[in-house]
Amino acid sequence: MSTFDLFFKPRSIAVIGASQDLASISGQPIAHLKAKAFGGHILPVNPRYDEVAGHTCYPDVASLPMAPDVAVIAVGAKRVPAALTELGKKGCRFAVILSSGFAEAGEEGAEAQRQITAIARSFGMQVIGPNCQGYMNISEGIHVGFGAPYGLAYPKGHLSLTSQSGAFGNSIVMLASQEGIGFRHYVSTGNESVTTSLDFMDAMIDDPETRVIAGYVEGFQDAHRLLSIGRRALGAGKPMLIWKVGTSEAGAKAAASHTANLGGAMALYRAAFRQSGIIEVHDVGDLADCAKALLPGRLPKGNRLAVVTISGGAGIAMADGAAAGGLALPELAASTVHALKQVLPSFAAVANPLDVTASLLTDASLLRVTLENLADDPNVDMIGLALAAASGTLATELATEIVRICETRGIPVLVAWNADPASVQAAYDILDAAGIPRYQSPVRCARGASALWAFAEARSRVAQVLSEQPLVLARPDMRRMMHGRSTDLTEFEAKKLLQAYGIGVTQEALATDVQAATRIASAMQMPVVMKIQSAGIAHKTEAGGVRVGVHGIAAVQAAFDDIIRNARAYAPDAVLDGVLVQEMISGATELILGINNDPLFGPSVMVGFGGIFAEVIKDVSFALAPITRCEAESMVRGLRLFPILDGARGRPKADVNAVIDALMRASAMAIDLREGVQEFDINPLFVLQAGEGVRAGDALAKPFAPALNSNGQLL
Repeated sequence: MSTFDLFFKPRSIAVIGASQDLASISGQPIAHLKAKAFGGHILPVNPRYDEVAGHTCYPDVASLPMAPDVAVIAVGAKRVPAALTELGKKGCRFAVILSSGFAEAGEEGAEAQRQITAIARSFGMQVIGPNCQGYMNISEGIHVGFGAPYGLAYPKGHLSLTSQSGAFGNSIVMLASQEGIGFRHYVSTGNESVTTSLDFMDAMIDDPETRVIAGYVEGFQDAHRLLSIGRRALGAGKPMLIWKVGTSEAGAKAAASHTANLGGAMALYRAAFRQSGIIEVHDVGDLADCAKALLPGRLPKGNRLAVVTISGGAGIAMADGAAAGGLALPELAASTVHALKQVLPSFAAVANPLDVTASLLTDASLLRVTLENLADDPNVDMIGLALAAASGTLATELATEIVRICETRGIPVLVAWNADPASVQAAYDILDAAGIPRYQSPVRCARGASALWAFAEARSRVAQVLSEQPLVLARPDMRRMMHGRSTDLTEFEAKKLLQAYGIGVTQEALATDVQAATRIASAMQMPVVMKIQSAGIAHKTEAGGVRVGVHGIAAVQAAFDDIIRNARAYAPDAVLDGVLVQEMISGATELILGINNDPLFGPSVMVGFGGIFAEVIKDVSFALAPITRCEAESMVRGLRLFPILDGARGRPKADVNAVIDALMRASAMAIDLREGVQEFDINPLFVLQAGEGVRAGDALAKPFAPALNSNGQLL
């Protein structure tokens, strides 16, 4: 039983602040319930009235004859806390706050929102909103909210949707319905003061009538749950489609002002999506295309799509869309080509895409033979069929053949068909009744096929991830060292951390005077690199504190003196620890490897191509920690420039296994030091030739600001 079963199918609904003006915001919830013939108790609450729309109106919550299953609060923001308190005392479990003027309206509103959060939690109540428009149990015809869309009828189905925007969420329901999507549940979550989108998504996994879960998201306040909930949905065979907005700087600012949600780092959202098999969508049409393909539950065994058209242009368009979605168009088996050439016209192009020509419009048996052969082809996992404007009496025969092949062969078939509905509606009805995904264009058909493969591939990939164990490294001494640290670590100190977790660093030592510098350098193979070490100097190069390629004793001595002098001039008050003398590595590939302890997601790791152009190239991959070996390998091999590591253009192969190992160790370090380290960057990470390992050339560690009590003492 889901936590929200009673919420979506209440026996009684109270409307706090109910109005006799049924066109007003506080009157519409009652009007919509009555219009939809709600069979439970409608309980208006307002001391100004004795009756609202034929229902007894009560002066206050305490006077209600029962504890309502759901209460809709439609009063001014300042009256919401008192109303919520009364409901809590009455024993109400669910409250929907339509009122605005909370966290989306500034700090005063944010404080008011924190107050209602505390009240709700003290009573163990679920609160939807504030600043939301309501919710709909579309499958049962229970519409609780305000706005014209709550008075409409929608096709019943198995998609459940959450939206952090009320008005736009309504638009998504309306537009997706026009695309042929049937809905189970819809909820507008607003500011999410207590109950979040992820709470609903988690519950929807347990709803047997929900097959696909979708969400319009501006930002998750509880984003750290995304990975586990996504993986639970994946394991239950329920695809999750998320439309995450606020991906640009301008969009993120708009999201923060709209529903007071934190936008978060999009890279981390996409990492969570990838690691849990969540499919990211980018528009209502995109959401509908993916949902159409996924709702029937037929999954392919691979990503190989056979394209069949009666128009060469449609085949090219579908092929392009398939390639963009990670699908392959395989060569047809020789036996398939031979069989098709026996039945198709001599001028038909027997390849993939397969153009069966307009001859199909006069002979439905051509489609039957074509689909049978493709379904039996060992190189084919899915079939995309573009029928253009095929119509007339032949249309129902074509639709019947498509359904038969799909059901008897068990292969997913997706159809692009844009005939005049008036002339082909019977055929469309046959496809729709059988759950055959139907699209208006070949490109959208390819998008649906891509979603099928994305979900099927994710189920296999994430199952492998969950079968492995992430590396665990416990270093209590390192945790104690970081606890309460208020300043950044110097490179020398940061590399001590790396060594503690088994990540290789360059050969180096700290010199506190010129004699030590010459002694250290003499013990190394010249030339060397020399760098100032001070917690008060974050940018060593800008301070004139770095020398590269120093060769010879005299040069080392001169470099030491210059570095110290420049550092003192740059930061007179900084404490100088000394000069780091390290081996100089050349000929290696430079990566960047990092840790980010995000306030929403927690620890994550990053790997990419580094060096001085890291910010320009931006070829990086993120993952939420901890990660397993297969995830680490996927991150590395997924980089655009990975061929450079793999020996492109005659380069020696780099030590990819050492990179993967370093990434796993960084993940373990991120988890072990999650209370102390906010950021950790290794740039560059020198990757040597295969078998020779990696070396951290530079490192930067930023601790969390220490937590202090009211007396300024370390907690």
